[in-house]
Amino acid sequence: MYRVKQTIILAEKVHELWIRAPQVTKIVQAGQFAILRVGEYVKRILITISAVKRNCIHFIFTNSGKTTEQFNACKQMNSIREVLGSLGKSSEIAKYGTCTITRGGWEL
Repeated sequence: MYRVKQTIILAEKVHELWIRAPQVTKIVQAGQFAILRVGEYVKRILITISAVKRNCIHFIFTNSGKTTEQFNACKQMNSIREVLGSLGKSSEIAKYGTCTITRGGWEL
């Protein structure tokens, strides 16, 4: 089991999550993917890693279906059953200052 360190609601259905996963942080980088699973009988979810600090991995995700709703419920349980990574290549971003990458987007 991996411990949920912090959860924050950024907007309606948009959540930020920090998971303590010391074994995984040694091999992953921001921009790569991780596979997460909350419980034994819950589908796995592929999610992009947005940051890695010390022993924690940072994710930002939207509740867009049944599995992400169950994933969001993990903050009440304070644990994630599986964290598997690294998948894919990390994103290379040159130093231009503050950078934002948006997928989907929201209307304000």
